[in-house]
Formats: sequence, structure tokens, C-alpha cells
Amino acid sequence: MTRNPWLQGFRPVSQPRRTLVCFPYAGAGAALYRDWHLHAAPDDEIIAVRLPGRESRIGEPCLTEVAAAVPAILDALASRLDRPLILFGHSLGAALAYATARALIADGRPPRLLAVSGRRAPDQPLRRAPTASLSEAEFRDRLHALGGTPPEVLACAELMDLMLPLLRADFAMSDGFSDPSPAPLPIPLFAFAGTEDPEVSVADVAGWERAAGAGFTLRALPGDHFFLTQHRREIVKTILPLDL
Repeated sequence: MTRNPWLQGFRPVSQPRRTLVCFPYAGAGAALYRDWHLHAAPDDEIIAVRLPGRESRIGEPCLTEVAAAVPAILDALASRLDRPLILFGHSLGAALAYATARALIADGRPPRLLAVSGRRAPDQPLRRAPTASLSEAEFRDRLHALGGTPPEVLACAELMDLMLPLLRADFAMSDGFSDPSPAPLPIPLFAFAGTEDPEVSVADVAGWERAAGAGFTLRALPGDHFFLTQHRREIVKTILPLDL
């Protein structure tokens, strides 16, 4: 299979019975999901989306709108549409996964399941100033409050100079995405929330039920906004049950 810059696999699967497509949060790359296959069955393929501007695509311009990424993601997934697809995304990744699911459904090729994590419902307005518009000092404070960025990185001017354009673009993409009147999804919808998340409350995540039309499951897990890093196994086992 020809390598596509938008997708990264982590182990060869000769005859996959299904594919889990993972979408990273703002500032992250495909490597975020590099060990998720350890918690999946041998015939489960796990791949991650790699946006421009990071990892092997570091020289490419970053995107600032979710809609700009979706057509290329659909093209990259085209060779895998002969098997069940499960989409998972955290924070910004949840918006990307949701938009990709909507596009696949509109094309008559719905995924088997959509799982979103650490993100407010698509019809819920942003309740704070857009992060991308903050001053540099305010932006650093926001990253510190969110967690997930090592203090030594925040304190290193050279590293932050490299990362800020990518982070601002990703936050513009994340904060700018909404779906004010979502039609009910014709596929099961799973949602995960962190019980101590300072960015998105469990109630915010529960709002995804308004977009559900074929079943909704909410799981609240201990942790802050980046709770998924402590609960990889539980998340994988939940969205990749043996009978799916």
C-alpha cells in the first residue's frame, strides 16, 4: 500500500478486519497513538492522522480550519473503506473525527462507530476567548493551565518559538469548529470525559447526546484534559469490543 502523508500505521496487519482511525489533539502528531495497538486484537489495524506542520510534515503550512483537512483525510482513507472504520478523536481530534464521520455518512460510506473525547458538543458555543488570538504571554498561561505541555518546554524560548505557530493554527482550527444544528448521527456515538478536566466538563461532553441518533454512551474517567494518556487500554477496549 502506498504511504500517504496523512496517515501513520504502527504495526503491519496483513488482513485487518477493521481499522481504528485516531485523530490527535492540538499540537500533537500521529505518534500520540503509537502504542495503542498493544491493547487491540492482532487483526485490528490502528492508524493515526498526521496533520501538516508536524513530524514528517513539519515543512508544510499548518491548517486553521477543520473543513480544510477533511477532503484529504477522506482521500487517504479511500483504500480502507472495504472494512469497518471506527473513528476516535480527542479535543481538536474529536472535531476532526466528527467532521470526517459526517463526510463519510454524506458519501454513503458511514463508519461503524464514532468516539469523541475531551471536547464540548458541536452545537455548544465556545465560552472563552479564542486561544489563537491571545497574546504570547496569555497563550503560554493558557497552555500551562491546560497541562500537557512540559514546564521545561514552556520555559524554553527557542522551543516555544518553534511551536507557537503550530499551536496557534491548531487552536484556531479547534476553537473555530462548530455544528450549530447537528442532524442525528446514524451510527453509535461514544464520548469520553475527564472528571478533573479544567477545559471541558463532563456535562459539556454529555451534550454530544444531542448529535446521537443510533445510541449514545458516555464514560467519565479520572484525570485532567489529557486523561486519555492514562486510560489508553480502557478506551481501546471500549471502542474495539470483540463483537463490533
